[in-house]
Amino acid sequence: MTAGERPGEPGREEEVMESKEFEEKMAGLLRERFGETAQISVQDILKNNGVTRRGIRVVTEEERFTPVLYLDTAYERYLAGETAGEIFEGLMEHNDSQIREMETAWDFQPEQFADYSYVKEYLRLRLVNYGKNTELLRDMPYARWNDLAVIFYYEIGDGQAQIQISNRHLVLWGKTAEILHRDAMENMKNSVPDEMFPLSDLIRRNVPFWMGEAPPIHVLTNSTGRYGAAAMLYTGKIRELADSTGTDLVILPSSLHEVLLVPDLEEKRQTYRETVGGVNRTVLEPEEVLSDNIYRYSREKDAVELLGAA
Repeated sequence: MTAGERPGEPGREEEVMESKEFEEKMAGLLRERFGETAQISVQDILKNNGVTRRGIRVVTEEERFTPVLYLDTAYERYLAGETAGEIFEGLMEHNDSQIREMETAWDFQPEQFADYSYVKEYLRLRLVNYGKNTELLRDMPYARWNDLAVIFYYEIGDGQAQIQISNRHLVLWGKTAEILHRDAMENMKNSVPDEMFPLSDLIRRNVPFWMGEAPPIHVLTNSTGRYGAAAMLYTGKIRELADSTGTDLVILPSSLHEVLLVPDLEEKRQTYRETVGGVNRTVLEPEEVLSDNIYRYSREKDAVELLGAA
């Protein structure tokens, strides 16, 4: 057994690398693959809610799409026994798969993306937490909505990939955030319709033998299930449900992808807040959290408003 090789780990010939050395090894293998002209950088990639992920970005003249090769679990796999070469080939295979999916979805033409009349048809929007994304929001157009922010993206194909809209895109198109908001909202209504159904339907779908009493809870999302919490912005189903029950509704942000609607009972509001906070801390990934606050749909105002602060 060579120095540094672990029992049961055939093929590990090098000394066990520290994480920094491992990153440099991955970057070196990429340079061998793409050549010295490729721009290769290891960096922290800022994601939703201030979450950062370690990744390698590769930019070449030939590549039209450059997905980031994320290293979050790669080093853990290395420590568990996989060789650096095996991990590198796995990352490259996943990268190639991503590129093929995106190219199949959309024959990218840079000159088309510069034309807003073409772009506007594919604009979409989603909700993120305003307070947790102040740094991310510095470089992108957005609209405030209660304690959240409405941001915009260009959808490629059937959602296989997205281009996040930044301030430089506004300059390119000569448009304002208000115009993007209007066009994206119209697209959501027409192309990503809202969906509402009783939570009991979801329970029965996952637990067919469940015979419990149907809880007075409804799920609101969209037809794709991606970023469905944004349906709060354009749905009429909240008003219809409130009218049918004769009550205002409390809206619980269960994730970026859906919200839950329950009758507004003042004595239960604190319980609702604690439930949302508990789910955010113990069930969801940090990037999936929308808010620790809860909202109320007011029948009198026909509007969704923040119901106090957490």
